[in-house]
Amino acid sequence: MASTRKLLREEAGVKLFEISEPKAYGRSSGSHYRISTLRQNQPRVLADLTEAQDAFDLEVIASLMDPVVQQVISGTEH
Repeated sequence: MASTRKLLREEAGVKLFEISEPKAYGRSSGSHYRISTLRQNQPRVLADLTEAQDAFDLEVIASLMDPVVQQVISGTEH
């Protein structure tokens, strides 16, 4: 069975997902959190929800300050 992905938050082109692994032999494999962004950073994977939310907030700030991301979000390119 494949893992499930649930969108927790989305802002300024940044998305925070909860990735849940399927139960194996009656046990839950747990979950982790993934941040994706429009910036050229690689997606980040974190095990702790609080750390993931903090990283999400920082990435939103960075994305809001990135002129290239702002052009993509607004749909205009110069």
